[in-house]
Amino acid sequence: MSIKSILLIGNCVIDQIFTVSHYPAEDEELRAQSMTRVIGGNAANSAQILAQLGARVELMSSMARDPDAQWLAQQLAASNISTNLCQYHAQASTPQSTIWLNQTNGSRTIVHFRDLPELDLAQLESIEGRNVETLLRYLPELRQQSVPVSLELEKHRSQLAELLPYLDTVIVSNDYLQQTELTAEACIHHFHQINSNLQIVCTLGSAGAIASDNSGDIIKIEAESVSAVVDTIGAGDCFIAGLINQLAGNNSFLSAVSYANRLAANKIQQQGMKVNV
Repeated sequence: MSIKSILLIGNCVIDQIFTVSHYPAEDEELRAQSMTRVIGGNAANSAQILAQLGARVELMSSMARDPDAQWLAQQLAASNISTNLCQYHAQASTPQSTIWLNQTNGSRTIVHFRDLPELDLAQLESIEGRNVETLLRYLPELRQQSVPVSLELEKHRSQLAELLPYLDTVIVSNDYLQQTELTAEACIHHFHQINSNLQIVCTLGSAGAIASDNSGDIIKIEAESVSAVVDTIGAGDCFIAGLINQLAGNNSFLSAVSYANRLAANKIQQQGMKVNV
């Protein structure tokens, strides 16, 4: 089988992860059990998993020109992730996230800081998913070239519905559903009214997922049972990587969702962005 080539567009940041014995109360002083510095960000996390699954991965992200960005580039290269398409900015700083990882139940709390421009179509001839106006200029070209396109709807933003006619697959987060006050079933029905060929999966965390292919049938996927939750950081990004990997291998959408569900369950039972493959 030929190696799949996959382009991921989105965030690449530095995660400072503090493992703590419990979630701290307000104004509490708490000593962390450990601290690690790792690659973070939705696209970079998915890229790491896809590289482990054997894909040829290209990451397109907005990057600063500072020592932290140099460190990120080194780590990505060591993970066999190409950064040739990244756009660099001199007057900016690398985004940082501070994460509290609760040792008791594997939950994570994230504080993120970003002082970095988004990707610019005019400068790089491509786009980032959060820039809707730019996507509307670029996606019709991809549609004409029959390039499969998937998009994660993590947070609700205006004009997103205008992108749906140009997409093949949409991954809808639980946060998006809560912000729009839609049930997964209502979201799927609404999106299919705009694009009847759309493949849609709504991820619901511990409640599993609800998915529908272009047949319109809605299927509930139960969450995988796990022996212990160790680390939920990037679980959704792992799910997306598994889904993309299977779709790129011409598997059916629903079997790809099931595989992604199992892969995310695998990930949360171990530390870091790693899966057993």
